[in-house]
Amino acid sequence: MIRAGLVCCLLAGCAGAKPLTVTKIKLVQPRIPAALLTCPASPAVPVAAKQSQVAVYIVDLWRAHAICYEHLAAVRQTLLPPRSTH
Repeated sequence: MIRAGLVCCLLAGCAGAKPLTVTKIKLVQPRIPAALLTCPASPAVPVAAKQSQVAVYIVDLWRAHAICYEHLAAVRQTLLPPRSTH
C-alpha cells in the first residue's frame, strides 16, 4: 500500500512537466583572425654560388610552406563542423 502511494507521488511529479521546444536557431559566423588568412611570401631565389646558400633557401621555402599549412589547418578546423566519433 505504501509502495503504491509512493509510486503515484513519483509519477505525478513528472507528469506536469511539459517538454521544452526550441523554435529559434541563430547562425553564428566564426571569426577568422586576419593573420590566419595570409601566408608568408616565398623567399627570393638566390643566385647561389655555394650549396649552403641553396640550403638556406630551401629551409626558408619550407618554413613559409609550414606556416601557410598551419594557417590553413586552423581555418579548416574553425569552419568545418566537428566530426562525429561514432
